[in-house]
Amino acid sequence: MLRKSFVLPGVAKRRRVSPWNKARTRYLRRRWSQGARVRDIAAELGHGTTPNAVIGKIHRLGIADLSPFGGAPGRRHAAVRSVDKPRIADWRRRGPLPAWVVNAKPYVEDARLDANIPRRRRRALLELTDNTCRWPVGDPRSSRFFFCGAPPAHNKPYCAEHCVRAYLRPRAPPANARAAARDGGTITRGQGARSAGERR
Repeated sequence: MLRKSFVLPGVAKRRRVSPWNKARTRYLRRRWSQGARVRDIAAELGHGTTPNAVIGKIHRLGIADLSPFGGAPGRRHAAVRSVDKPRIADWRRRGPLPAWVVNAKPYVEDARLDANIPRRRRRALLELTDNTCRWPVGDPRSSRFFFCGAPPAHNKPYCAEHCVRAYLRPRAPPANARAAARDGGTITRGQGARSAGERR
């Protein structure tokens, strides 16, 4: 009722006409099956046809797989690449793993370090709040897994005891490195810093 009152008398509504007629759709199908890019097809069609309109029509027609390149920019180059050339990723996967990977031992913290946490203070995951320490204790797959639950340090997720274990202070550089930086010299092992004039 309200819409009808705002329509001016004698002004006919313009019906929006679809830009996709049979000839343009046929042209789109042909160019897409030849492997043309969407932006090229849109430019060739003209009349304000955008690449997004072309993509939408391709998907509505169900012809996305008809392109020899699959249409996606990443797949376009993949189809052109030679099959005989081994890729770097395949080369990395071949051969035995390095010894340091095979012999690596997972870091497991000693459970006795947190054995003195009282049972009434221990928390499950859904019991954690902003006012509880979030330090995990034990194996998460175990039924004995819990979080510390002590009051946290200021602006930290852990209590003071666990902050000491979680945050390591950066090591100070060796004394000869500080002297070298100050004098503009180089560092040598077992000796102090050499100045620029003492270099060989």
